[in-house]
Amino acid sequence: MRELKSKIALMPFHSIVMAFVGLFSLISMFVPIFQLNIQYVSRRVYSLFTLLVNPKYSVTLRDGVINLNFLSFGAVMFIITIIISVAALTLSLGYYLFVDNSKKRRIGCIAIMALFFARIIVHIATLSKMITQEMLDEHHMTTQRMNVAQNLYGNIMIVVLFIGMVAALYGALGLKMSLKMFAYPYILWVVVFTILPLLLIFFRAFFAKTAGGYEFTLGGFDVLFENKTVSTTFYGMRVTLQEYFSVFLRSLDYAFWTTVGCLLLSYPLAYVLAARTKRLHKNGSMMLMLFVLPMWMNTMLRTYAWRAFFGQTGVLNNWLIEMNLIKEPIMFLKNAILSDVITKIVMVNDFLPFMLLPIYSVLVKLDDNLTQASRDLGANAVQTFTKVTFPLSLPGVISGIQMVFMPSLTFFMIPDIISEGSTTTIGNTVQTFILNESSTYQQAGNVLSLLLLIFVLITMGLLRNQDKDAGSGGGMVL
Repeated sequence: MRELKSKIALMPFHSIVMAFVGLFSLISMFVPIFQLNIQYVSRRVYSLFTLLVNPKYSVTLRDGVINLNFLSFGAVMFIITIIISVAALTLSLGYYLFVDNSKKRRIGCIAIMALFFARIIVHIATLSKMITQEMLDEHHMTTQRMNVAQNLYGNIMIVVLFIGMVAALYGALGLKMSLKMFAYPYILWVVVFTILPLLLIFFRAFFAKTAGGYEFTLGGFDVLFENKTVSTTFYGMRVTLQEYFSVFLRSLDYAFWTTVGCLLLSYPLAYVLAARTKRLHKNGSMMLMLFVLPMWMNTMLRTYAWRAFFGQTGVLNNWLIEMNLIKEPIMFLKNAILSDVITKIVMVNDFLPFMLLPIYSVLVKLDDNLTQASRDLGANAVQTFTKVTFPLSLPGVISGIQMVFMPSLTFFMIPDIISEGSTTTIGNTVQTFILNESSTYQQAGNVLSLLLLIFVLITMGLLRNQDKDAGSGGGMVL
């Protein structure tokens, strides 16, 4: 018995997973999974076990009486499933508890993987064959009017069985479990959804699609940098700029003021919330939840709410008229300057939590003994903040800037909704290029995306250097 306990304690993680999946497969036979639907209405939920103990079902409809009997079918599926589940559970435990040969263990893992796969096949067969064509013909039904579907528990069972197959494959390959293995799915995700799209953007920036395939061309660069100027208004001044530089400048303006606004609002707020959390000796702040809560609502809905607030018949205009402050509604969204200011306010509101959270997470962990030491050395409150607190919180500030500036630079939904499509940003431009039927304009969209990526990488590099400087020397000198 002592030897068995020691073997159980030394069982590798993947074998524990296989044993758990085998046990789960066995238990799932008694869990209601199969949902019988007749005339688009759920009538009863069956498990493999209830197909045996309560196989008959009768229901009266306007078209007549439907009588169903699943006894013979349920008995076959129950027997097959219980054999597969018991065999999988037995092999999962037996091969690692009583077999020391690594080659035999790998063979056992292959057998277990095959059993889990067979369990999935049997489950699918139960779903598809439970209602036969004879039943449909007898009751003059179609597969849409009478069918069997699996519920949430059935979906969970399929996922668990796939996990068991992965664990069995892991053991069959003779791999050793380590914490690094958990990084592989993330690495695969980064490769598929980050690196490959970036490589595709780089490729499409220099190669355009033609009838014969792809050919190298700089047509996208020509579209972006052609000598085409537009007149636009910045801060009340009329200026003439190259067309797409004007768009980039406007997007940069939105990103800059969004970042500055978020920082000016978030830092004092994070400071107060962190001080309150420390004073009350809590692990978190419920007040912080109030500022993060708007993130749970769709960004488009929040933006349209702001638009309704500032609209011609919106809340603000109605309130000003009721207070006799104005006689006619103010066209906030039609005025270029007011619309620009409102857009920045809405973007600050939208990105505020992304600045607040990193700053708060740093400030709440600062040691109060440092500020107390600065006071003991003769520093006043302002000197303590500028020489100790703020330098030590710079990592949070820089993280917040990265999380706000980068997305807001290419964010186009808020300016587009607030200005009712009259304001063009860099995000709009990329979208317009990519959706254009011309291959040259599509290439221009990829070129613009590539240039934005380079700009973002340079900005992140500069901020990272500042972060290293802040981490190495911040707060050490009074």
